Amino acid sequence: MNDIATNYYFGGYYLTKLRPKGYGSGLGNLIYTCSECINDPLLDTWSYSWATDNNKQIDEIKSNFKLSENQIDKIRNWVNDKIQDNKIGFLNVFQDLETALDYKSRFFIHLSDIKIFALYFDANEKEAILKEFRPQSETMREIGLRLTLLKEILEPENEIVLGYDYIGIEIDGSFHSFHCHDIGRELAGKFGLVLNEYGLFDSNLNSKQVLDYLNDEKNGCEPVPWFIVKTKLVRDV
Repeated sequence: MNDIATNYYFGGYYLTKLRPKGYGSGLGNLIYTCSECINDPLLDTWSYSWATDNNKQIDEIKSNFKLSENQIDKIRNWVNDKIQDNKIGFLNVFQDLETALDYKSRFFIHLSDIKIFALYFDANEKEAILKEFRPQSETMREIGLRLTLLKEILEPENEIVLGYDYIGIEIDGSFHSFHCHDIGRELAGKFGLVLNEYGLFDSNLNSKQVLDYLNDEKNGCEPVPWFIVKTKLVRDV
């Protein structure tokens, strides 16, 4: 895998169950992205006690993850405690590996094929995210991604690089992937990139041009700021 050498900074751990792609090119393939549009995060909106309940969503969560109402209550209480300890950030972000593993073993031991991903941003992207998502009032919550980047933890070497994702980040910290628009092949052809077996790009080649394209609203992507992120596999659990 080739990339332009630079320092990368830790953006958080994501505990994710992959979901076969249900549309477009590569139908049925697994995409190794942390975007909740594409895959199922084990820590999500429903895991936070203050989030508005959506009965349909909760019923789907119970069915998909084989959870009871009592287990969901326990998850929310645990998440509340970990937020107070600065171990979890909104949305979906684990600040350290130990907390992600504890969450999985406590509440999802019955599930297999769960991935723990780590996201890393280069210095320019880090600074852009810190600026873009700085809370504008005392009542606004810090998103977990920004809280993690503020620590300026440099990328370690003992993780498997899967590739580069392009993500459009919403104000609540959730994010889209270029896969939401099924434009992987288009971007590859237009900017001289290679999509790998994980559904990610092999390099960060021409990333400025790609980002200019994604951030241009006339090209049809969500009107949110888009960034490039290095995605790494920490482990399967």
